[in-house]
Amino acid sequence: MQTSTKSRWAYGIVGVLVMALVIFNLGFWNKQDSCAQAQTNNQKPVTPIQSLQSQNNPSTATQRLMQALSEGKFACLFFYEQGNADCKTMEKNLDAFARNPKKPVEIIKIDRQDPNNSDIVNTLKVQTAPIPLTLLVDPSSAIVAAFTTVVTSDEMVQALPSPKKTETLKYMQQGKGVILCFASKKMPGCKDIQSCCSQAETKLGGKAEYISIDLNDPKEADFIKELKVDPNTAVPVTFVINSQGQVTGKYDGEVQVTNLVAAATKVVSSGCCAPGSGKTCPPPQPKKK
Repeated sequence: MQTSTKSRWAYGIVGVLVMALVIFNLGFWNKQDSCAQAQTNNQKPVTPIQSLQSQNNPSTATQRLMQALSEGKFACLFFYEQGNADCKTMEKNLDAFARNPKKPVEIIKIDRQDPNNSDIVNTLKVQTAPIPLTLLVDPSSAIVAAFTTVVTSDEMVQALPSPKKTETLKYMQQGKGVILCFASKKMPGCKDIQSCCSQAETKLGGKAEYISIDLNDPKEADFIKELKVDPNTAVPVTFVINSQGQVTGKYDGEVQVTNLVAAATKVVSSGCCAPGSGKTCPPPQPKKK
């Protein structure tokens, strides 16, 4: 069975960064909920998965999820409905994915229509999500991939993220901005640029996190490629993503603390309707002379 690339959720360049927010923008999860609650209680923001830990009577699925994460495993949440042909096909592919040698993965199959699973279904707000819905969760509780159609076991393996990509997605799911600096130690001015990134993080007071990525780290090769960073660049490359998942700054070489702070807190209006709003944008109107 072939699937349309238009209907598949994958996480490519800017999409790689905003993919953590895609399912939430479609209404499955309001990331502001956890941020507002955390601020009220003077606690750190939590990811959607972490919020499940507060359930009084967790379902078997939720218990299996928490157990897998505590054991350092990836968890694959597979939401399905009885009698759906695509769900049956995806289930077979996930069984094959579970046997992959790359990283240990716990497959958790969740019947969305079963009342016993209401805690995880309601908390993640997937009651009306397209199915089959497959969420890949890393041991730190970040949702690192999501698919709303049938994908192969090989595609699931490719969705397993690098450590720095996982860290990026986790912060974004906490409603924070991210400053990514791709560099190698031998680059001229590397220490100064990384110092500026660190200072910007401090000035932002928890609104954004700084992540340093070594261009020579083989574990990050795919992440570097996804963001279209030249691994042979002569200068550090710095990206700034705001809390809405928008890339608001990209700098080749020298950076300024004030610019990083401004970019991390900047909100870019697309002038279009939000994803999942059910509305369409009107065609651009000609300017009046």
